[in-house]
Amino acid sequence: MTEGKETPIPFYLRKRYLIVFLIFLGYFNLYTNRVNLSVAIVAMTENHTIYNDDGSISYHKDFEFDSKEKGFALGAFYYGYITTHFLGGVLATKYGGHLLFNFGLFGTALFSMITPFMCHHGIGYLIAVRVIVGVCSGFSFAAANDVLSKWIPPAERSRSAGYIVAGMNAGTFIANLGWSVLWFVIVYRSPENDPWITKEEKQFITDSLVKNGRDKAASKTPWKDIFTSLPVWAIVVAQTTYNWGFHTLLAQLPLYLDEVLDFNLEESAMISALPYLVLTVLVFVSGFIADWMLKKNFMSITKVRKIFNNSAFILQMVFLMAAGFLTSPVLIIVCITLSVGFGAPTSCGYTANLLDIAPQFSSIISGISSTIATMPGMISPPLSGFIATTPSAFEYRIIFMIACGMYLFGTVFYGIFASGDVQPWALVETAEPVHYERFEHKIIEKKQEKKMENVV
Repeated sequence: MTEGKETPIPFYLRKRYLIVFLIFLGYFNLYTNRVNLSVAIVAMTENHTIYNDDGSISYHKDFEFDSKEKGFALGAFYYGYITTHFLGGVLATKYGGHLLFNFGLFGTALFSMITPFMCHHGIGYLIAVRVIVGVCSGFSFAAANDVLSKWIPPAERSRSAGYIVAGMNAGTFIANLGWSVLWFVIVYRSPENDPWITKEEKQFITDSLVKNGRDKAASKTPWKDIFTSLPVWAIVVAQTTYNWGFHTLLAQLPLYLDEVLDFNLEESAMISALPYLVLTVLVFVSGFIADWMLKKNFMSITKVRKIFNNSAFILQMVFLMAAGFLTSPVLIIVCITLSVGFGAPTSCGYTANLLDIAPQFSSIISGISSTIATMPGMISPPLSGFIATTPSAFEYRIIFMIACGMYLFGTVFYGIFASGDVQPWALVETAEPVHYERFEHKIIEKKQEKKMENVV
């Protein structure tokens, strides 16, 4: 087999593609269960017109939640979500992310099913069950990175990260429980443990990964180096930045469309889904372009990550700021749609960056980053509930401007401190070279030099 090249295998026999697709479906499920309350709460607290027998008209709400209670209900998921990311990263590194990912998905789906029944017992019960849903979901997100670090070659990571992000966004629509069985049957901890993978694909994945990572991960985790690494904190800040804007719109957009732009529930639901449909499409495009640029060696990994990540943040900031000051409902919807949609390149930025700097510790770094980046989900919905009490366009403008400030901060920090190189503390000496495809010509040159020396 040619070094750095995969023996031709039919597309449908490549196990890693099937695993990425299952993670896509898993994230689809996770985000469905995360965001469904954002739309449902509009209907739950909306006035229904009742025509009485005596000819009079009255109004009724199914649930009498005020804006502050709705804010806490929308943020409750993240109160549980923040508790399990770090633990999930550690457990995934030690026992394998394939089991933990499935556990998180099953628990998320189970407790989401009982949410409608809990609502009728009061706001406290609704908040409690949403906290539990968050706890279960937190395990899965950290565990997925452990699976990717063992299955995905470096030259395919932008696309793989893009597909997973697409699953997050597609998950704003619908999902079902059958995924859990498929994952349990198909996915093993690594290619070496899989009895069904072809020998050619197993060899290709093994040769293309940074081999030194597994030995070091098995011995000791460099906690001090991880927590003092600026490239790690660049990822943390970028994810926190993205999450602030994402969760602000995820929670507030249905309410904004209903309370300020005066769209009905059906229109609000359709319009609220549109930005995430655009985002899903653009994620696929971004992933292919980024991996193509890396494969052709047009730019270093660091430059690709920074360009894609920061162009996304800047475009998101510009269009969200425009939405805050425009008065035309059509233009506001266009700007919000573009603001969400242009978040797609971040899948080739900080999302894929986790696997660049320390592949063997990616689940731990993901756990740390996701734990901190969960805070926007905890803070933004309640904060928005306290701001938008009237509610008015001016109040929502304040909410949007806060998100724009976060985008600006994230752009500067990531632009200065991000790196696409494997960090020194994640390296151990091995007899084998690192087989990134773009380094293949260097490997060949070294072999030729050795041959010349032998001849001389």
